[in-house]
Amino acid sequence: MKRFMFAALALVTLASCDVTVVDEPRYDPRDQVVGSYSMEEYSETYDDYTYYKVYVNKDGYADDRIYLDNFYGADLRVRAFLYGNKITIPYQVINDYEIEGIGTVDRSGISLQYSVRDLYENTITDYCQTYGDYR
Repeated sequence: MKRFMFAALALVTLASCDVTVVDEPRYDPRDQVVGSYSMEEYSETYDDYTYYKVYVNKDGYADDRIYLDNFYGADLRVRAFLYGNKITIPYQVINDYEIEGIGTVDRSGISLQYSVRDLYENTITDYCQTYGDYR
């Protein structure tokens, strides 16, 4: 009988407990770069400046992948990877443009160094340095 009373008391005590699960928001380092940037691009090849906007978006599947939309001011969507404050643009061919480069992120914007070659027009490789302020 004592065992039954102890078991019943333990059951009542445990049944009255609420279990609360707190989900901590997951930190995504890509959040620091998502947004739009006013870019100033300097072409070392053509000794010319170009101004345009780039939009940075996160990939929904890979947690280190970002996309640079309107890259090179040519409405290109370029795949890149973010590791800490470093951006890597792996070699890729998009709409007959051969692209690759690197970059960094700081509090005020992004800085990129890359090469672009127009395969359709068969032009020389354009070496660019670009800085974009976060907007």
